[in-house]
Amino acid sequence: MRLFGKIRVQLVAIVLICYMLPVLVLGFYVGGAVLADYQRRMDSALTTGMDYSLMLTEQSLQKLVTLSQDAVYDGELADAAAQRNGGSISEGEFLRRTRGYLERKYSREALLTFAACFTLDNPGLLLVNRGGADAASEYQASAHDAIQAMSAALDTRGRFVEAGGRVYLVRNLINLRMKAYGMLVLGIDAQRLTQPLATLAREWEGRLDIALDGVALKDVTRTGAGDTEGVAWDALPPGRITPAGAGQYAVARDGTSRDYALRVGLILGRSRLYGQLDAFRLLLWGLVLLLIPILGVIAWYVYRRITRPIAILSEAAGRIESGELGVTVPMQGDDELGALGKAFTNMSLRLQELIDRTYKEEIALRDARIQAMQSRINPHFINNALETINWQARIEGSETICAMVESLSVLLNAGMSRNDRRMLTLREELETARAYFYFVGLRFGEKLSSRVDAAPEALEDALPALTLQPLIENAVEHGIAPAGGGEIVLRCAHGEGVLRLEVCNTGRMPTPEDRRRIDAALRGDSEGGAHLGLSNICMRLRLIYGDRASIRAGTDAPGWMRVTIEIPQG
Repeated sequence: MRLFGKIRVQLVAIVLICYMLPVLVLGFYVGGAVLADYQRRMDSALTTGMDYSLMLTEQSLQKLVTLSQDAVYDGELADAAAQRNGGSISEGEFLRRTRGYLERKYSREALLTFAACFTLDNPGLLLVNRGGADAASEYQASAHDAIQAMSAALDTRGRFVEAGGRVYLVRNLINLRMKAYGMLVLGIDAQRLTQPLATLAREWEGRLDIALDGVALKDVTRTGAGDTEGVAWDALPPGRITPAGAGQYAVARDGTSRDYALRVGLILGRSRLYGQLDAFRLLLWGLVLLLIPILGVIAWYVYRRITRPIAILSEAAGRIESGELGVTVPMQGDDELGALGKAFTNMSLRLQELIDRTYKEEIALRDARIQAMQSRINPHFINNALETINWQARIEGSETICAMVESLSVLLNAGMSRNDRRMLTLREELETARAYFYFVGLRFGEKLSSRVDAAPEALEDALPALTLQPLIENAVEHGIAPAGGGEIVLRCAHGEGVLRLEVCNTGRMPTPEDRRRIDAALRGDSEGGAHLGLSNICMRLRLIYGDRASIRAGTDAPGWMRVTIEIPQG
């Protein structure tokens, strides 16, 4: 215990703590919470973007599925085929109606490169919409035979297939007897279909791996780095960002529908996902290492300028205690320890200490007077508020008490000086004023009209606590109450570095005797307790601001009493 009682040891401990504190804060808070939060944000941004892109792609897929279903459900192609088989229409009319249907239904769909159909009894005759003739020719040359052979294996659902490097949606055309009479083939524009996912990949500088009904959509995007080959997408937890080796990360999502199976995988480099995180972590370690030489400089300075002089003074004090007189210390400098060393041989320092002590006592006395005067007005309006609450409770027994208690809490908070704060912002003072207006409004009801006009630029100006409420209380007690009602207007404005406050009221106008008492209160005097709030405000303004603040009262319009305060800012 004696070791830690020495100031030199305490100073060393303080220096170490001052070093360890920022290290711990940087290491645990910034290095832990901030970096972890940043990583969560990046993960969330990636997964959210992928979910949104996947949703847009699924909407396009569902649209394609619906278009293929319409060819079966609306029955127009089935009716034409039945009429042709029954001899009701000619082969030419059947072809015309079929091509017309394909043209109306599919020509304007941007996701399709072409739409075609053929009957099973004549698969070589491919009926195509006019706009897709070129794409249909490529299909017929490279994929028609393979897709025709799939008819027997297809059920009532459609299927996305790949043939010749292209993606197609194929579906059996079924009549009312649930018998397939033909096939519908829709050429899919894979680039347009997967555009939202490709945009996501470009934004994150990654590469996509998309599988639709087991068909891999190759070369959807060539932007970014990373190789999707060899990634076991099915083994990845859905929606979670997982390390994929070699400084890469992968995330996978599955689309859910009974009409298709969609799997999307994105692989991207760590530098794109967590590059800023790694740079910030490196900067953090650099700051921690930088603190080490700073600690050495501080330790040297503390030894040179603090611990060594303290040791010299301690030894000299011990010599004086043992009875040795005329002890001097070899200490120089203009700092506090230098002055303390000179005090052993120069008694003028004691005079300086006396002056300092006297000055501090003056400041303490002034603060005490301000706080004492500020607290003198508290009981008056608190008692009024409590009496009003009791009166309202007896009359109504209603929910109004809740609002009254809230307003009372504001008044109590102001009356207790807000944790000994003597200066508040105008915004806080207006809260107290509005709470007081609330209670006065309950007292006078519709007989009292009140209004607050406060300029926005004045709300953060500073003023002594409980400046507005006493003025409003004076207006109520000396103007509104004797007249049985009236109007009170509170105006607050800021201009030329001055906060200007005005409290105007109607009601009973002051008599010559009242004017004499008001003038006395403006001088800081209070005769028999009359206009105590006004007198208290004047005294506090003079103590705090001197002659820079002003307060005046008078009647500037018939039937109106005005009190104006100007408080300097800055």
